Amino acid sequence: MTDKSPLSQLRFGPYVTPVCVVEAVVECEVRGMVTVVGLSKGPIAWPLGERDGRVEPVVFKGLARAVRQETSAAVAAAWGVKQETAEAWQIACRRPRLRRKQTLSSPPIPWKKAEDELLARSSLAEAARLTGRTLTAVRKRRRILGLPDGRVAAVRAAKVETLEQQVALARLRLRASMEKLLTSHAVISETCRMAKHKLAYWKSIESRQSAG
Repeated sequence: MTDKSPLSQLRFGPYVTPVCVVEAVVECEVRGMVTVVGLSKGPIAWPLGERDGRVEPVVFKGLARAVRQETSAAVAAAWGVKQETAEAWQIACRRPRLRRKQTLSSPPIPWKKAEDELLARSSLAEAARLTGRTLTAVRKRRRILGLPDGRVAAVRAAKVETLEQQVALARLRLRASMEKLLTSHAVISETCRMAKHKLAYWKSIESRQSAG
């Protein structure tokens, strides 16, 4: 029985839906810089980019690879677009990519508040992936925001503590050990007291029985 699913026509892959936050600015190979506004509802969900009021799937990452490898019919079926659109993508992706340099006439794309918040809680690679920017751009923005450089964060964490830090840590461990020891001693003392009480009780019972 022939598989009639929209994904059955794809010969290469897999094509995984990329993680991309809404309002992030990413580069589409067909339309240039676009703003992510949501996800498509096709068989393969894909980030939708808006530019000049036009909303379409962003041709980047796996979709750009599929446009170059798969047939236009397969791309149209898998991403839920018209075949004419897929054919237009293929024509556009055959042209050499032109990356616009940042000049006075074309200033860098401004950072949004949501992207700044993302930088504070994500690694360099994760922030670059979610915002669609380069690692260099992410590092520069982190410096502007006064955040630590993600490249040396792991190295700093692995450094040996200073003598003062080691002493303070040893004190905390000793205090925790003493608290555990005191708690255990109190439990043992209470157990011994109860045992003595029970022993005295049974001895008194035995004495009464012997006297009777």
